[in-house]
Amino acid sequence: MSLLSATDTIDRMNKSFFALFTLVQVLFAAAQGPAADRPNVVLVVADDMGWRDTGYSGNPDIKTPNLDAMAKRGVRFDYFYAGQHICSPGRFAILTGRAPFRTGLDGLGSMRQEEITIAKALKTVGYHTAHFGKWHLGRTHTTPVKMGFDEAIWKLSSFDLGESLKVGDTKEMIPLKGDTSVAVMDLALDFVRKQAAAQQPFFVQVCFGSPHEPHVAAEEFKALYKDLPEKRSDFLGEVSGLDAAVGNLHAELKKLRVAENTLVWFTSDNGGITSQSKEPSGRGKSTIGARTVALLEWPGRVKPQQTSMPCGHIDIYPTLLEVIGVTMPKQPPVDGVSLLPLLGGKMTERPKPMGFMLRRDKITQKQLEAVDFIGDTEGVWIDGSLRLISHPAIDNQPERLALYDIYADPSFKNDLAAKRPDDVIRMRKALDEWRTSVRASFDGKDYP
Repeated sequence: MSLLSATDTIDRMNKSFFALFTLVQVLFAAAQGPAADRPNVVLVVADDMGWRDTGYSGNPDIKTPNLDAMAKRGVRFDYFYAGQHICSPGRFAILTGRAPFRTGLDGLGSMRQEEITIAKALKTVGYHTAHFGKWHLGRTHTTPVKMGFDEAIWKLSSFDLGESLKVGDTKEMIPLKGDTSVAVMDLALDFVRKQAAAQQPFFVQVCFGSPHEPHVAAEEFKALYKDLPEKRSDFLGEVSGLDAAVGNLHAELKKLRVAENTLVWFTSDNGGITSQSKEPSGRGKSTIGARTVALLEWPGRVKPQQTSMPCGHIDIYPTLLEVIGVTMPKQPPVDGVSLLPLLGGKMTERPKPMGFMLRRDKITQKQLEAVDFIGDTEGVWIDGSLRLISHPAIDNQPERLALYDIYADPSFKNDLAAKRPDDVIRMRKALDEWRTSVRASFDGKDYP
């Protein structure tokens, strides 16, 4: 080979290497670009807090300056519905966008290991994920670590002053000092600081143990209500404590200069069921489809607004996945809808109805196998402004259907079923079709 031809060969090799190197750089930049643009997500979940347990909702007793400010700066959901009336089902709906009965959750219990959570989904696009606080979705096979969270400091059920939380799936315990909501948020903020320093997109779920009964407020927050009876001051003090924790979150996000690119969603696992909650008495007409508190703030993208469009726990999962740009290839049926158009001011009517189910008696997940999901469950179907309630036949009494206007009659005092029979027939048919779909999920057909 001549010197010239060897030189040409080397030159071609250099050009090929440079082209390959440039291509790698382009591909790497393309891969990194969207990740850098994706928002961080902080999901904050209170425990048994009603939609009237805030200052901004008109409660004259309570002091929630940070939540009130968040309601002014972000999106205030006035008709936001819990997945169900107790802890585990509501938390399942939040994390999966699915009706609790699909995984067999009618009361307290565990979700199936196959379920896709927000944490599992976001990990597929490089998010670091963490859970802090109450879990209530499984003790062994479905712990936070096993359901997609890289880090977790948690307790299965609720917790009060002086208790400790478990670290991951180890035996290590971390004691909580002072107000439990503030303490749990402090643990979460340690995680946030590390991710911000590493410029790592993150998803963190912070689940308070308040204001779940029994109410034992930290003295600094109980003192805000010293002129009220002790039981009342303890409840209100717990709410003010979690409000302070939310304030600490916003302050730290600003300090770290990540507030503009961080979506914060605040809600509660179910409507207020404590005797101290200011939940309207009309809630007793049906304990499912209960309204709960919800706020969303994303300073860099979302303008302040107040919406009365029906939304709920089931919408959190699909909304976050669309916001971040995640599509799961083996996604089972999702009952919620993405609220991204609403956040952009382009949605005023819900594109599909919302369904809810409940068994009045306490039975195990195994016993649910023998339940007729249509005939033996109480059902609620919310379509636009109308709410259909299907009370199952019981004690030789036939099924009873009731229809209400959620806006004109929020306490469910005026049954419209006799006046609007066509709506009752239409909505009952849709409810039964949905319950049939839920039964298929319960029977394991989502994960063959």
